[in-house]
Amino acid sequence: MSKLISYYNNGSIPLEHAVNLPYTDIILSFLYTSESNPLSLQLAGGIAASTSPPELTQTTKNAIAKLKANGQKVLISFGGGEMSSVAYSKIAGHEKELAISIADFIKNNNLDGIDIDFEDTASFMGNANYDGVAFLVNLTQALRSELPSSQYLITHAPQPPYLEIGSGMDGYVKIMQQVGNSIDWLNVQFYNNPPWSSNPNQIVTSYWQFSKLAGLSPEKIMIGLPVTPRDAGSGYMLIDEIITEVIEPIQQNGILGGMMNWQFSSDKDGVWAEKIGQALKIKTPIA
Repeated sequence: MSKLISYYNNGSIPLEHAVNLPYTDIILSFLYTSESNPLSLQLAGGIAASTSPPELTQTTKNAIAKLKANGQKVLISFGGGEMSSVAYSKIAGHEKELAISIADFIKNNNLDGIDIDFEDTASFMGNANYDGVAFLVNLTQALRSELPSSQYLITHAPQPPYLEIGSGMDGYVKIMQQVGNSIDWLNVQFYNNPPWSSNPNQIVTSYWQFSKLAGLSPEKIMIGLPVTPRDAGSGYMLIDEIITEVIEPIQQNGILGGMMNWQFSSDKDGVWAEKIGQALKIKTPIA
């Protein structure tokens, strides 16, 4: 079954509203660490009752329980725009400690897993003070040792050039070769990334290309798109265009792992979720 995934960051729409929508998975965002305190987790966004130490609001905790009772999975994302290259360089070499902290947060908050939203392109190009591939391989291995696959999910959210062999920043090709068996799926950000942005033919072509990489398959690739033009610098597509030019061509030729959006609060009336969910043939309730 295809998945439908949304990132929840802005608290303007209650998280519990997802119970009435065909999302299979919700990803809360973001956990991160700072340059000044690299080994202490912090929490950003509308889900945070406390930034440091990280604590979810009681409303968020209640919503997590309702979503899980409805058969929907709830993960939390680490990284995103909150993380600088310097911050990453300061936790490189401390992946085990970081993994333990993340795993404790997930277990203490009744979550289903972790998403890694790593956007330090320089570390894949030899322009950072650490090796991004080694860091992500070590972190994934450490997380999986703390979060067994029988109980927890581990996902990553790479940008398409990270999976494009020969792009000069194709770190995820190596990452999937080494630890793809420990990663449940990828939430690929097909936005803010020309030539993929608003280019359905390129998205579909790359979907099949990426699915053939070591450690990957069609079931493990989610196509990520913005809900509105305000949610990305580039890459917005109309719902009907997404369905007719991305979803249906892939379905006609094989398996579509699923769709992801940024972000939940921008789909104010739930139309994006309902129409995309219908195209993916997701039946509700999820349970």
